[in-house]
Amino acid sequence: MNRRHHLAALAALALSARGTWAQPKRALREMQIHKVQELGLEIWVENQPPWDTTLSRKTGRPTFVAQSPDAYHPPTVMTYMSWPGANSPDSTLATMATTAIRAASQNFGLNLAQARALHPVQAAYGVLRGYQAAFDGSGQGQALDVMMFVGQAPGKFPVVLNIYTLRGKMGSLVEHRRRAWTSLKYL
Repeated sequence: MNRRHHLAALAALALSARGTWAQPKRALREMQIHKVQELGLEIWVENQPPWDTTLSRKTGRPTFVAQSPDAYHPPTVMTYMSWPGANSPDSTLATMATTAIRAASQNFGLNLAQARALHPVQAAYGVLRGYQAAFDGSGQGQALDVMMFVGQAPGKFPVVLNIYTLRGKMGSLVEHRRRAWTSLKYL
């Protein structure tokens, strides 16, 4: 084999190996699985390290809250709400989601004009199809990154998912959000 053919063979081998190595498989992470009857949902939560979970009724509606442990950075909270028994036609989902996101954003310090300026975009997580918006908010004197999603599976009831963390840190939670929100199921 001459030098040129030898180099071409090595290059072909390197390219084929690179194609194999360039796409590492995602490591499966252990998750907590909560079947929350009050919400009609199966909710998956981080377990490495274990996150704290509670079912809150502070708003009058059951809300599942998953919070990162104390030593975790960035500190993060994810909330889940649903309306079992409500049936929202898919044709009204965009309006319902936009209205809900704009109203809820005011709980994170947005004034009415800022809330009205939010324009949720289509998003999908697992079985859920809906709309989401990300915005800068605040809570307890802390600047926050906030993302809200409102959606549902076809023929199912609406679900509201929320994640918030320190300002500038939402990018480090992409995989957390993907694992949790795409694994959500209806009971």
